[in-house]
Amino acid sequence: MTPKRRSFPSGGHLEVPRKRWPFIRPPVALSAVMILCIATSGRRSGAQDKQDFLTANIDTAVSPRDDFFQFANGGWFRRNPIPDDRARWGFWDLVNGDIDARLRRLNEVAAVANAPTGSLEQLVGDFWFTGTDSATINRQGLAPLQPYFDRIDRVRSTRDLIDVVAIFHREFRSLSWNRVLFAGVMAQHAQESDRWTYALMQSGISMGPGAYSGSAPQQVKMRAGFHEYAFKTFFRLQPDSAKARRSADRVFALEARLATASGQPSGEQTIGLAELTRLTPTFDWPRYFGRIGVARIDSVVMRNPAFYRALDSLLSTTSLDTWKDYLRFWLVKANAPFLDDRAFGDLFAWQNINAGALRAPPRWQRVLFEEMNFKLGQPLARLFEKHYAGAGLKAREHALAESLREAFRRRIERLDWMGDSTKRHALAKLAQMRITIGESGNGIDYSSMPLRRDSYVLNQIRATAWYHDRRVRMLSQPVDQRTKDPSAQFADDWYDYRNNEVVLSAALAIPFVPGSPDEVLDDAVVYGMTVLAHEISHGFDSEGRHYDARGNKVDWWTAADDTAFVARAEAMVDLYREFTLPGGVHLDGRSSLPETLADLVGCRIALDAFKQTEQFRKNERIGGYTPLQRFFLAYAFRHARHERKEILAGRRADGAYPPDREWVNGVLVNIPEFYEAFDVKPGDRMYRAENKRVKIW
Repeated sequence: MTPKRRSFPSGGHLEVPRKRWPFIRPPVALSAVMILCIATSGRRSGAQDKQDFLTANIDTAVSPRDDFFQFANGGWFRRNPIPDDRARWGFWDLVNGDIDARLRRLNEVAAVANAPTGSLEQLVGDFWFTGTDSATINRQGLAPLQPYFDRIDRVRSTRDLIDVVAIFHREFRSLSWNRVLFAGVMAQHAQESDRWTYALMQSGISMGPGAYSGSAPQQVKMRAGFHEYAFKTFFRLQPDSAKARRSADRVFALEARLATASGQPSGEQTIGLAELTRLTPTFDWPRYFGRIGVARIDSVVMRNPAFYRALDSLLSTTSLDTWKDYLRFWLVKANAPFLDDRAFGDLFAWQNINAGALRAPPRWQRVLFEEMNFKLGQPLARLFEKHYAGAGLKAREHALAESLREAFRRRIERLDWMGDSTKRHALAKLAQMRITIGESGNGIDYSSMPLRRDSYVLNQIRATAWYHDRRVRMLSQPVDQRTKDPSAQFADDWYDYRNNEVVLSAALAIPFVPGSPDEVLDDAVVYGMTVLAHEISHGFDSEGRHYDARGNKVDWWTAADDTAFVARAEAMVDLYREFTLPGGVHLDGRSSLPETLADLVGCRIALDAFKQTEQFRKNERIGGYTPLQRFFLAYAFRHARHERKEILAGRRADGAYPPDREWVNGVLVNIPEFYEAFDVKPGDRMYRAENKRVKIW
């Protein structure tokens, strides 16, 4: 998944992650490049001028043979500085800004519509009304959470503690995919993708494990910020500085022990409830499952049993007073984005320490982010399609998708390093891959979601509980492709390993120019910028290749072909290890391999498909550049984004995504047509010897 994601509102620097543990935007009439044509070139005289936005983005002071990313995007960066409320800024932020404006209008209309109870308009309107009513939110303060504080106060035993943890897991959305104590989620079974299972993962800490004891400057800052944030939280609950400091210290010490127990997942393993009880004798699992609504369960999937052994030890050796402080802290932290300005401000100040954003996004944007991504994504998508979706988009979208599938098919058939048996499996997987573009109707009835106009945080809790209850009911049912993800985001793209499916917003598939329906971008831009090829490629990256055509984790590779793939993938790891972060630290290369491979393969198949177009055959220049050059300029602009120095300094060498500059340049140095398009020769910084170029799919 290309990281075009909106920044997480509470911190300004986190991104909605790709659904990589595989349990895993409707057609948009105004899309990415349309906005950029207006925002960057400023020309409105005709279609030709609008299409020439790529030329306006070029930095002529840089050679494309030395730094193609800067050459293609430097002009845009100069005209688009990072706003004060953002840690990074790029092309997709303009896309999101336009869509946000349209969604805001939809929400404001729904909020005054007096729509029937249970209608999409009522749900959207009530959520928006309570979320943007800052006067009521600030007047209420922490009062809506008082019943939960009272419940924590009544904890007298480990059983009581388990009951409260179950309440948290049912009713409070996790921040940054984290939950109190541990995380339990619905998952499709790895070897039987047509049935659900329940997965247990490590969790329960507020920072990365290394931040509790690490010496890196960013870790030290986050640790100091944690202490300050926890103190502020407890001082608000009990305005006695000595008591608040003791509570904050106890919570930090407890989370530090949980962090020590956290480790690399050892792979999925299914264990029965009897074995789970032997592993964690202090934890009453039947009681927990009953409290979260799981009526019948005989086994779970677990990835790190050692964490649960350590957790069980902590349950028996840590005082209940410490556990109660831990629960109070998480109660405020988990709900802070939906509470008053003080609660949100304290959380933002801490989570933004290493991000560098000067101020938080306005409340309406934070409400919209939550609505789109976690609470009402599909209802909002249905309203959006109703009001804004243009006709005539579908045919070109699906033609694009099938041209990419055909290009990939031809590429697989021509592979000289893969045997016939593995090829047959690869071709079957490609042929059976579902490509879903801009379809918001997921067959789910949302009318029973109990949203009201009394409290924003309570609406958050009600919606979270509604989704949870629906999911646990699905445990006893076969996987239904139309209803498997009821809280699907309004606008996103991903490849779902367990279902062999690409899900893509139409806005991300084909960018259109404003004006008449016939006024579309040239094919070089469409094929260069589409993320669809990238997502298709995820089915065959270093992770996706382990799943078959039905989404089951099955080894369909011969030993020889497996060895050949790994060797070629290692070349990509080695390439990205040559790049360095500020401070001279080399990128890991392996952690970002799925994304860099998907971009390399996606760029290759998009280029293959583009070569079949009339534009490529005519080879006429636009804005002074050939179709082949425009393809690569468009590809680079898809990644156009710059970041504050704090973000660059704090980047992890082993992050799932490389920095955008290295991402683009690291892909293009492997593509022969790039050398042809920009006359790259030995001695140029963008030159890589042919025997070192990555050649895989």
